[in-house]
Amino acid sequence: SIAIFQFANNIMYVPVGVIGISFAVAAFPTLAAAVAEGNKKALPLHLSVTIRQILFFILPLTVIILLLRAQIVRVAFGTGAFDWTATVTTANLLACFTLSLFAQCITPLLLRVFFALHDTRTPLLVSLFTAILMIIGSIFLKPMFGLLGLSFSFSFASIMELVVLAVLLRARIGAFRDTAFLHTLYKLSVAALVCALVVQGLKGPMAAVVDMNRFWGIFTQGAITATAGLLVYLGIALVLKVEEPRAVARSIRHRFWRMRRVPEEVQERL
Repeated sequence: SIAIFQFANNIMYVPVGVIGISFAVAAFPTLAAAVAEGNKKALPLHLSVTIRQILFFILPLTVIILLLRAQIVRVAFGTGAFDWTATVTTANLLACFTLSLFAQCITPLLLRVFFALHDTRTPLLVSLFTAILMIIGSIFLKPMFGLLGLSFSFSFASIMELVVLAVLLRARIGAFRDTAFLHTLYKLSVAALVCALVVQGLKGPMAAVVDMNRFWGIFTQGAITATAGLLVYLGIALVLKVEEPRAVARSIRHRFWRMRRVPEEVQERL
């Protein structure tokens, strides 16, 4: 039970570390500069933009992990004594963890806003509240649902931590450009829904083509369906004129150009 719980937790933390933590660390200098300059409008603006960028990446990943959880677990751990029963149990735990993936990715960003405001006490108290809530939930849910109760308690506590931090932060800095945020969330939700339909629709036909008793068969099914879902998600987002993919593309082009550009002092020597 401990190993299975840890396996599911490790898979879930991959997108948290790659997306949630990365965006929070990258945004912190800008947030701290806005606080230092006393710019009350810049802080909620940067916060809103960063949250929307996180959601742009997290929503399709949430859909893919939920729908392809068995394939992900089987490819990652399905060898040796890790049988199909262990795969199903781990996949179910991963699904419960994934329900709060958005909260786990946005929470590090909100914590750093408090740090930029020179407030470390509030995040500490909220974290203590979350830990107590998770312990109480685990005590009540574990006897009824076993490991699923523990993972559900974790997800519920993570979502509550996000909600409490957002409410307290909103009282400190004002609204997070709610209209733009809700407008983007609506478009991304539509794109994620279409992505889910594509992934779910392709799983069956792909399973009939490949050998699902082999590693490469499961890997191929998951890779092709996930890729198709992501491409459809990106296409719908572009059709709906979501700004986030264009902003990401501009950032990549800008950084690539900066890497390729020869400094002026070097040009003079040449």
